[in-house]
Amino acid sequence: MVAFLALFVLLSGLVGPRIISGSLLSDGGFWIYGSLGKATVFGVIAFGLLVWHRAPALKLQPWRLTSGTWLAAALLTYAAAWAAVTRLLAGERTTSYLVVAHAGLVGTVGLLAIGCLGWQNLQQLYGAYRRQLGQALGIAAAFYVFLTAVYALWQPLAGIVLYGTQMLLGASGIESQIVPPFTLLFDKFGVTIAQTCSGIESIALFSGLYAVVGLLDWQRLNKRRYLLMFPLALTLLFGLNIVRVYLLILAGYFINPAIAFSLFHTYAGMVFFILYSVAFWLLAYGYLITKSPKEDQK
Repeated sequence: MVAFLALFVLLSGLVGPRIISGSLLSDGGFWIYGSLGKATVFGVIAFGLLVWHRAPALKLQPWRLTSGTWLAAALLTYAAAWAAVTRLLAGERTTSYLVVAHAGLVGTVGLLAIGCLGWQNLQQLYGAYRRQLGQALGIAAAFYVFLTAVYALWQPLAGIVLYGTQMLLGASGIESQIVPPFTLLFDKFGVTIAQTCSGIESIALFSGLYAVVGLLDWQRLNKRRYLLMFPLALTLLFGLNIVRVYLLILAGYFINPAIAFSLFHTYAGMVFFILYSVAFWLLAYGYLITKSPKEDQK
């Protein structure tokens, strides 16, 4: 599962900036993959949590070299999608290239799942955890709707990120000018604080994950700590997102402006969310679990 998520994020991060820079989001219908990708990652994490709360009922087969053929096939479909996107960017907006691009991207995800987990393991998982798979799909669908709704809040958050980043850059001796509504202009280049760097996606992902953990472990949680920790965790997450944007701009300013332009429009935010969530739950989960019946009643 970890390997699948890593490859999914990597390949999405490579093709995503090309699609965004070429204005294919609206013309080619590629806009749907942004939220769907995040909902997929969230659904995979939710499935892992649902399965974690059930006693192991099967023995998964170790990864075999034969599974590498599925990964090779995934690379071929990804290459086909890449080539089709290249033709679309060149102005050849034909139906055939659109079909190849979309089919290649969707096929890559499916083949990656088979190559990373194994066909037999997927069959076992489906047979043993059919109910959890259905629940994870429902959770992913609900998260997709939730993410679409909270996107309306990205502009106020982008404004906070904009001014917070400018303050950090000023403290580092880098002068910048704000060009309304959300652009920071430097002597070398300029960057725009858009949805991907406003922090809204990480906030939505973390909120959804926090809710899922709460529902699964409600009987074991210290309710007071659980409820009080949530706003603190979100505040820290948002503050670290400002630092993330600040560091990306530093990399672009001192190394190469292309770094800032490319990483702003990739799954760098998703990687940031995963790392933050792993660190948070490793450190906070034990604190949130009830230590004794008396403590749970407080």
